Amino acid sequence: MLASAGFAVQADDAPVLAVLEYSGGLLPKRADILAKTGVVKSPFAGMPRTLWTLREGDTLRQDNTPPARFIKLVYLSGNTPQLLCNLVVRYTRGEKGWRPAYLLLQLPPTIWDGEKFIARPGMGTREPVQIVNPTEPAGDGFYHSLSFGLGSGPTQITTWEVQ
Repeated sequence: MLASAGFAVQADDAPVLAVLEYSGGLLPKRADILAKTGVVKSPFAGMPRTLWTLREGDTLRQDNTPPARFIKLVYLSGNTPQLLCNLVVRYTRGEKGWRPAYLLLQLPPTIWDGEKFIARPGMGTREPVQIVNPTEPAGDGFYHSLSFGLGSGPTQITTWEVQ
């Protein structure tokens, strides 16, 4: 009956790990980050924003704690991919199941060697990504919703990778 109404439900669809969002116009623009390993091109490439928000993804209903995941957010500096930040996703028990919570990791400067990001010691410190949340973290620095950006101005998110 759902298929006839235009809805396709597949058992192998990955749950939504997080929702990346920015405010613009009347309604916020959103993209689902699925709990599916691999690199995904962002629909926001070429759209720099001062503030990005990571909203809570799907609540999982299962007995055991879902495994922690990692999300790498990448932007382009010229034609070179740069790592904006890493996010750790872990699940906390809620009334309706396991809720994702996010921790932003600050990383040393890195460069893209054509295959992966490698640390560049001695480059000084890269500008840190700033958390701009009006609420306190849920616990151990993890937030159920996380707003962040660079203090120097807008940045874009061109790809993300889920691990």
